[in-house]
Amino acid sequence: KKMPAVKLILNDGSVLPDSGRVESISGVINTSTGTAQVRATFPNASHLLHSGANGNVEVPVYYKDVIVIPQAATFELQDKVLVYKVVDGKAQSANIEVAPNNNGTEYIVTQGLNVGDVIIAEGAGLVREGTPVGTAQGAQNQGK
Repeated sequence: KKMPAVKLILNDGSVLPDSGRVESISGVINTSTGTAQVRATFPNASHLLHSGANGNVEVPVYYKDVIVIPQAATFELQDKVLVYKVVDGKAQSANIEVAPNNNGTEYIVTQGLNVGDVIIAEGAGLVREGTPVGTAQGAQNQGK
């Protein structure tokens, strides 16, 4: 009852216009696909659903008080996601952990960055450890 409303993605890729509710979730996870069986009920005002039909249930995920960064600010090294922080005017790599869900352009950082950390937002793959970096904040302070 505490689960959020879910969407049903039909086999043709279209989304059922009405949201549904999860009734039960199988405790067995298919280790090769990472999926579990879910039983959800949906209103069928449009008569698109038929007995025995299959689809994918999309369960929303909500995060509060998180740091969101562009994926262009990251690079991967041996299955780890890293960013370059600007520390004392130089680029310093930092390992971060990101949420498994992303929109293809941004990451939700779950660990490794703090509010106020300055990172290189674009072209992280072109930067090397220890590269001198000027920041927009530093340029503003120089003009005063």
